[in-house]
Amino acid sequence: MIDLHMHSKYSDGDYTVRELIDMLNKYNVLYASISDHNSVDGIVEYIENNYQKYYNGIMIPGTEIQALVGDYIIEVLVYISNVYEFKDYVDETRRNFWKFHHTAYQELLKRAEQMGLKYIEPTRELGNSYYCNMKFQEAIQACMDYNKNIIDEKILTDHLHFYRSEFQNPESMFFIDNKKAFPKLEEVLDAASRCKSVVSLAHIDEYKRIKDKISFLNQLVENYDIDALECVHPSISAEHEKVYMDFARDHSLLVSAGSDFHGPHLPHRQKITTKATMEEVTILKRLLSKDFIIK
Repeated sequence: MIDLHMHSKYSDGDYTVRELIDMLNKYNVLYASISDHNSVDGIVEYIENNYQKYYNGIMIPGTEIQALVGDYIIEVLVYISNVYEFKDYVDETRRNFWKFHHTAYQELLKRAEQMGLKYIEPTRELGNSYYCNMKFQEAIQACMDYNKNIIDEKILTDHLHFYRSEFQNPESMFFIDNKKAFPKLEEVLDAASRCKSVVSLAHIDEYKRIKDKISFLNQLVENYDIDALECVHPSISAEHEKVYMDFARDHSLLVSAGSDFHGPHLPHRQKITTKATMEEVTILKRLLSKDFIIK
């Protein structure tokens, strides 16, 4: 099996890198990539602890970076040839990212007060797998019985809904303009190119603000040097999967596939396998070279 998109505790996953390896072996995933948000530290741990001796398959170094395309925030999976050189770039983007999250958390608390919501601040500090939107949700969820009379209960309980449809939605009271938190896509692609990496647009159907997905994809391939499109993902229906695979073929894009596994805390991200075949996941033809495989 193939799974080129999953997360460890170095971003917002539930499991350590070592625990992920055990799960990959359990489900017979032979080609995998741990691709944490804005971090390659999981891959560095994998390399420096020689975890390949425990894994029965092939690990491809990766990361998932949030980037700006106009007014949209998208995510790209970067499969890395030179891990340590790319780490320098990723670490710099990560510093800006966390500076934003500390400021945004305080702003969210102000919004809550303006709306008459009650909250109890969690003692846990922001960092790694704990973002400002998560901490804020915990704060208002602690007073759920009161707050559910003011706002939709989904805002209090559904992490992905809050992040995509509230926190990133300009029409929501919980919207925070986070453009300063993320690099522009052209900057990410430039850094990836210098490190001889392969870049795939992640889960197009998750970007709720982008209504016409095909039009957006057309503009993307016309203006940016994207290598691949993640066509197999839990958020993509079988019908859309075919549409995106056809688009990839027609525009000479490679196809990537991943479960976006996080663990038990995200009900829709609890499976670590995909149904994609070697023939469908054409990005592997590029990634299964000596430049990408961790030995």
